[in-house]
Amino acid sequence: MLLLRRRREVAGLSYRQLDRRARRGGEALPPSTVATMLRRATLPGVELVTTYVRACGGDDAEVAAWLAARARITMPDPEAGGAEATGPCLPVPPRQLPPGVAGLVGRCRELVELDAATSGPERGLVVVTGGPGAGKTALAVHWGHRSTSRFPDGQLYVDLRGHGPGGPLSAGAALAHLLVGLGVPAGAVPTGDEQAAALFRSVVADRRVVLVLDDAASADQVRLLRPGGRASCTVVTSRDRLAGLTVHDGARVVDVGALDRGDAVRVLAQSAGERLVAEELTAARALADLCDDLPLALRIAASALDRDARTPIADLVTEMRADGGLAALGVHDDPRARLDVSFGYSYDALGDVEQRLFRLLAGSATGLTASVVAVTAELAAGAARASLRRLTDAHLAVRLSGDRYTVAGLLREYARTLGAPNHHLPTRQFRHGHRLTPALSGL
Repeated sequence: MLLLRRRREVAGLSYRQLDRRARRGGEALPPSTVATMLRRATLPGVELVTTYVRACGGDDAEVAAWLAARARITMPDPEAGGAEATGPCLPVPPRQLPPGVAGLVGRCRELVELDAATSGPERGLVVVTGGPGAGKTALAVHWGHRSTSRFPDGQLYVDLRGHGPGGPLSAGAALAHLLVGLGVPAGAVPTGDEQAAALFRSVVADRRVVLVLDDAASADQVRLLRPGGRASCTVVTSRDRLAGLTVHDGARVVDVGALDRGDAVRVLAQSAGERLVAEELTAARALADLCDDLPLALRIAASALDRDARTPIADLVTEMRADGGLAALGVHDDPRARLDVSFGYSYDALGDVEQRLFRLLAGSATGLTASVVAVTAELAAGAARASLRRLTDAHLAVRLSGDRYTVAGLLREYARTLGAPNHHLPTRQFRHGHRLTPALSGL
């Protein structure tokens, strides 16, 4: 409290002058409140510190520094009978994780890897990566819920909106969400990203929290949001491998791919009914194959069966083989439950060259070598390899043995809806609803 008193003296303000300045800022700071606070040396609230420092002429950076100092202080609260008051007042630890998928199927290896990556003295940073529909968010949320006892001070969650309408969430908006969730009043959140990040790190420095950053678009989107202390951990989900976080930030990567066929059939049984799947086990396996064993595709297919319990699984398999699986895999009143929309967001995030190569690879039944891709697309060998790496990092292509690359399954079907690539013209698209279609220029 002595430091706060000195801050007023440095500003050359009496208590009444301080009060008038605070009122001009839209807040009251009664002299009796300040005098009592300073005389009793009790820990002031976040709002009072913020108003006091601003009335003394402090900017956002100074406010953030004072709040960070407050978060580190532990003092007896006389009104609580000597109980400790530390940092922002949290009535309960934040529990921001969304509900998990009921009965997550499989993913034993991935859960073990997550446990290993977040154990030890430095809990660290983990990137859960996989293609659209692989179930990255479901895995991260499930793991977070089952790890509550390891992180008793809270579970924080932010949807970074890396792939979807509206563009990625800004660092400032994400930090404001996190700080408010930790008990900092919205009006006390610094407006500068660096200052807000510093305050966030200070508030959680000695706490054991788990932070789930869902659907990150890039490494830069993540860096300002990481807790600074060793007791907390950050789990990031992304369609991209975010190699920069591995190189510069020491992140560990957990790859999430298709389910094993047995687990894929279990997802169908869980959603559409054990009896139905048991009676048509061969057809259920064929349906899982048509869904590329992807959890999202499997649950959409199961919902189609559930809409009319009299429809045999074999009939849906026949329909998907005739009309294409992608057309059947969508809940049309919910864009988040449409596989073509999900694929489209990943395609949107590619550069022009990568979009052309994606369509080029999808047109080959057996895959293409990097050298053939370079010649066909009229690219230098190094540029072709770099673009192919970006496609594999984004989980839109697979590298096979013999330096061959391919696009398979439902992604290949999606690529066919985009048209054949034209290697002499830049890619241009026009959006119609949720799907990107080629411009009328032969693309």
